[in-house]
Parts: sequence; C-alpha cells; structure tokens
Amino acid sequence: MSHPELAVHTEHEAALDRKLWARPALPEHDTELLHAWMHKPHVVPFWAMDWPQDWIRDYLVRQNEDPARSPLLGYVDDMAVGYIEVYDPARDVLGAHAPILPGDIGAHVLIGDEEHLGRYSVAIGRAVVRFLFKRPGVLRIVGEPDVRNHQFLSLLAFLGFRKVGEIDLPDKRAAFMVCERADFERLSARRRRVSA
Repeated sequence: MSHPELAVHTEHEAALDRKLWARPALPEHDTELLHAWMHKPHVVPFWAMDWPQDWIRDYLVRQNEDPARSPLLGYVDDMAVGYIEVYDPARDVLGAHAPILPGDIGAHVLIGDEEHLGRYSVAIGRAVVRFLFKRPGVLRIVGEPDVRNHQFLSLLAFLGFRKVGEIDLPDKRAAFMVCERADFERLSARRRRVSA
C-alpha cells in the first residue's frame, strides 16, 4: 500500500509527466521492501546493510524514534522507488568529521528500483533537493557518499553540489558534498531557460 494520505512532499515532474512524492517509511509496512533493496547488487557496496529482515525492521524503528532523523519512502506515481534518510548532520557522525554550519541538513538517498535509475535519477534528485530546501531554516544540504560511488557523485555535481573534500568516516572514505540554496536555484533557473 502506498499511503498517499501520508505524503510529506508531492510534485509533478513535467519532463517525465510523473508525480514524485514521499511519505514516512513505516516499519510495519516497508521493512520487506527496504530489505529487498538493501540486497540489490547496486546498493550493497555503498550501504552495507544486507542484513536479515528483522534487523532492517529494528533499524527503521530506531530511525523513526530518533528526533534527528526522518526516514522516508520515495515514489514515482504509485511505485515505491527509493529510500531517503533526512538527518541533522550536527547530531550525526558526520558532525565530528566535517565543518557543519547552522542551517545544514543531510540526506542519504537510495534508489532501490533499478528501472528508475538513469533518466529518473535526475528528476528524483531534484525533487529531494527541492523538498529539503522547503524545510524552514535550511541553507545548505550536505552529504557524505562513498568516494567509490562515481555515478552518485556525478548526479550530485549535476544537481549543484560541490565536493569540499574527502573525509574518513568509521565505515568508509567519503566525499564531503555541499549544495547551497543559491547555487541550486541559479543552476535550476539556467537549465529552465535553456530548455524553454
């Protein structure tokens, strides 16, 4: 069940003529799906959460109970396509390894459904960035993807993120990526003019 009544963000992607939306990830409904995604070959190397299903459920419960985190399920029309973890980077492991500023917000993004990799990735990425910048007080989006995840790093650069440096986290060597609101809006406006 998609539970559209729980949507926290909805937008129409004109280029694809699709509705993109997100709702809270619910342990009682979404554990099986998230478990399947975490075992996909394109996900395992970067998330390293190919755990038993009860571990995934416990993880989702903890994410929902943590006031510094918001676990979400992302949809294209009525199909669940990905998992988004919005977090306060000052209260995350990232805060001990990178220069976090007031107004920063972090997000982990996983596109679990392979059919929606590729051309859908840009639309989904834009929707996530717009959603995060709609939150009150957010000035920058930060992230720490694995330096080996070249496809995701390219997508972030296309969306307006810049690589500030590399950091060593407990579980990976990461690229510290930053997207400032002004850069994203300027890049989006330029692309709209070019496509008009």
